[in-house]
Amino acid sequence: MNLDTLILHWTLEVSNKKKCGSRIGLLTNIIKRARKYNSLRYLCLFRLAQYFYSGNTISRSYAKRLVNKLNIKYGVDISIGAQIDLGFKIAHLPGVVITGHARIGRNFLVRQNTTIGIKTLGLDYYRLVIGDNVSVGANSCIIADNLVIGDNVTIGAMTFVNNDIEAGTTFYNAR
Repeated sequence: MNLDTLILHWTLEVSNKKKCGSRIGLLTNIIKRARKYNSLRYLCLFRLAQYFYSGNTISRSYAKRLVNKLNIKYGVDISIGAQIDLGFKIAHLPGVVITGHARIGRNFLVRQNTTIGIKTLGLDYYRLVIGDNVSVGANSCIIADNLVIGDNVTIGAMTFVNNDIEAGTTFYNAR
């Protein structure tokens, strides 16, 4: 991740500015919004940690410490190795868990107490792919070693997912 990508992540995930203004105005807006809202503050600092993680060995160790502190402070466990594309949103912070093996597309919305993880430890290969424009309801659990969730999927609250979901689907567990 380079500096322009970091600013693009901040612009889409933290800032509410629609027009491209000066970079100083944009950064001021990002800082104000991050100070005001916990979830935006977490996203801002998490993306900063991912930026440091893409650098040299010293910045990687700093990034790991920063993410550990963030995860403890905000009650989440999002691995720094998770590949999360632009437009990541967290509705409520507590209890969100995302493994480092996840590859998540654009405009991903996750709500509180949601787990996205692997089923078996120690495998050589994991494929946990979530497409673009996916929304995951509260108290949901996505657990598998090989899983693909398509684009434009809505996963209902309190849903357990361990099989592939086709694109454009609303998925929930019936009682």
